[in-house]
Amino acid sequence: MIEILDSPEWRQRVAPIPVERYHRMIDAGVFDDWNVELLNGLLVEKVSKSPLHQFLLDLLINQIRQVCAGAELWVRQEGPLTLGGSEPGPDISVVEGRAAQFKRCNPTSARLVIEVAISSLAIDRAKAAVYASAGIPEYWIVCPEIACTEVYREPVRGAYSFHETIPAATIVGSSALPGFAFSLADVG
Repeated sequence: MIEILDSPEWRQRVAPIPVERYHRMIDAGVFDDWNVELLNGLLVEKVSKSPLHQFLLDLLINQIRQVCAGAELWVRQEGPLTLGGSEPGPDISVVEGRAAQFKRCNPTSARLVIEVAISSLAIDRAKAAVYASAGIPEYWIVCPEIACTEVYREPVRGAYSFHETIPAATIVGSSALPGFAFSLADVG
């Protein structure tokens, strides 16, 4: 079935789902047993999390929460962000404000977004355009399988103007979240 999308004729007929319709589908329970996110109007199935993925996610969340303690920042794990025609659920997002502000809506921006890429690197790289288009100042992809962290900064017209691949042995510091730094070498 997926091969059909290789054909330009079929690709032109794929109907994008607007965010409002996606929300109605969620409310109707359409995705109760299907883990998906909306990227540029298309449903994308999320991959399951390996033990390494969950370990890194927990480690990063704990470090970020320590840096954010007392600040008007909400550290979210796999919480959706409504960004134009997309609603990704990044592994980690640091959102300005308090959780109570988002009782009836998802955040529409973040200071920092992080994805841990074990088997999702291509999709996570494609998400850079979604995050840049939304003006998210900093996006990281932590890649333990290839021993690096990809850092994207300075969104300009739907793309990041700065991209750097940081080797695992080097400490990565966040410009969007001062005081937060991480090194894959510390994972062991």
